[in-house]
Amino acid sequence: MERTSFDAIRYFEDMTQSNKLAQEQGFLPVVISNTDNLEGLMEEYRDHDRFVAIADTSSGNLASPDGAYGFQKRRAFTVFILSAYEYGNMSARQEELELCRMLFHQFVSKIIHDKYEYEEKQMFFDTHAIPNQEIGRYYLSGMTGLHFTLYTWEPIDLEYEADQWC
Repeated sequence: MERTSFDAIRYFEDMTQSNKLAQEQGFLPVVISNTDNLEGLMEEYRDHDRFVAIADTSSGNLASPDGAYGFQKRRAFTVFILSAYEYGNMSARQEELELCRMLFHQFVSKIIHDKYEYEEKQMFFDTHAIPNQEIGRYYLSGMTGLHFTLYTWEPIDLEYEADQWC
């Protein structure tokens, strides 16, 4: 079976770099270790004020309809869309949040468009629901935005090989 593992970092970096709104508004793709550790963003925070932060870790599980054959790997990838605003200026915060919402909707439309191309490679985007959550007022002292999760499914070969065991 051909290896079909999805490269979320490259996918969302490419999406950010090829999206007109993201480019016009100066969104910078950065990699973060996980949703609790934003060092990739913090390294760029002084020079940039808009980010698409892609977590380089994913959560997941292995599943099979009957528990013995036809396993699939389900993975969850988290992406933040963030924009800075003048701290304390709630109208500026609302404008930046609306910008992040617009970019999120464009990202989702691209995911739905790409879904069929990836299905040909046996990589399935779960577009029945793309969970997202907007970020509260005091996140990172003057940043607003949202984060969303893309779930993927792909077949995985779990063939037992006796020579791997003592």
